[in-house]
Amino acid sequence: MSKFSLKHLFLLLVMTTAVFAGDLRVDLVNGTTNTSGQAENVALIDLSTGMVPVASVSNISGSTTFSDLKAGAQSQYLVQAEYKGVSYSGMFVPNANEADWSISITVYETSAKVTDLHVSVPYFAIYASTDKLYIQKRLVLENHSNPPMTFSDSPGIVNVHVPDENIELESLTFKSGAMPLRTQTISTETGQVIPNAVKPGTSEIDMSYYMPYDGNRSSISEKVYYDIDHFHVYVMPPDLNISGSGLSREGTDTENGWGIYAIDQVKAGSTLDIQVSGVGISEAQAQQHSNAKIVVEHRISNGTKLGISTILILGILIALFISITQQSKDLKQESIDMLNEQKTILLTKYSKVEEGSKRETILNQLYSLYKTLDRIK
Repeated sequence: MSKFSLKHLFLLLVMTTAVFAGDLRVDLVNGTTNTSGQAENVALIDLSTGMVPVASVSNISGSTTFSDLKAGAQSQYLVQAEYKGVSYSGMFVPNANEADWSISITVYETSAKVTDLHVSVPYFAIYASTDKLYIQKRLVLENHSNPPMTFSDSPGIVNVHVPDENIELESLTFKSGAMPLRTQTISTETGQVIPNAVKPGTSEIDMSYYMPYDGNRSSISEKVYYDIDHFHVYVMPPDLNISGSGLSREGTDTENGWGIYAIDQVKAGSTLDIQVSGVGISEAQAQQHSNAKIVVEHRISNGTKLGISTILILGILIALFISITQQSKDLKQESIDMLNEQKTILLTKYSKVEEGSKRETILNQLYSLYKTLDRIK
C-alpha cells in the first residue's frame, strides 16, 4: 500500500471515529410579522438513526438551545418546529471547528382563506398498455401571499382529483422544500383534499395511478379545482388518440416517444372529459420503453447542483433518502445519479487541494457521501 493510501486510510479512520460536542441554538422567526417566532414544539432528529427525535422542547418563544449535542464527523440533523399545527424544518450539519452552532427556522401565521395562489400543471401523462392506462400528473402550487401566510385548514385545503374508477393508486406525494413525502386523499363535500398545508413559496403534488382500458377505447374524467392557463397532455404510444373539449394536437416528441396535446384556459370547477382510443403498447414493447415510461423533470438542474454548496446538496439527498422507500424507482435512481455526480466533483477537488483543513473537510464530505450511497443501494 502506498504512502498516500496509508495516510488516506488513517485520515478516514480519524474522521469516522471523531466525536465532538457543542450547543445548538435554534432561532425562531415569524415570516408573516417579521418578528421573533414561537413554536409549540421544536424537535431535533438525527438522520443517521432514522426519524425519531433525539431531543425536543415545548412552548418556545424566540429561541431554544440543545446543550451538549454530541455529533460524529458524518452527522446530519433535521430540526423541526411545529407552529399552529404546521411543521417547519431545516437541515443542520455540525462543524467540528466550532463549539457553538445555530440555525434559524422561519414559521408563518396560518390562514384558512386561500389568496394569491397560482396553480400550474407541468404535465399530464397517459401511458396506454393493452389492458390499462397509467396516468401521472403534477400540480405546482405557488403561494404568493403578501404578507406571506401558510394556507391550512382541517381536514385539508388543497383539492386534488384521483378518479374513483382507478385500479391502483401507485403514488401520491406532496413536496414542500426538498422533501417529497407520501400523502393521502380525504373525501369531503367539496371533493377530495390532501391534509398538507401550503407554505409560502412553491409546493408540488405528484400522483400516479392505473385506470382500466379495454385495449381500444376508454374515457377519463378529470375534475379541475383551479384556473389553469395552459398545460400539456403527453400520450404513449405517440399515435394514441385523445380528444376532448379544448384539446389540440401539438406534435410528437420522437426522442422520448410521446404524442403531445395542449389545452388552454381551463377554469376552476370544470370537468375535462378525455376520450382515449387506439392500441396500447404490449408487455414486450413496454419493456423496451420502460426507461421512457414517464418523463419527470430533474428536481435540481445541473446548473443549480453546481451552484449549491456541497454540504447543502448532501443535506437534500439525505432528506430524499428518508422517504426513498416510499418513492418510485425513478426517484431512487435520480438520487443515486446525483450522488455519483457529486462524488466525481469532490474527488476532483480533493486531488487539487493542498494539505490542510479544507482537504480534511472534503474528505469528511466524501465519507458522508459514500455512506449515503451505501445506504440507498
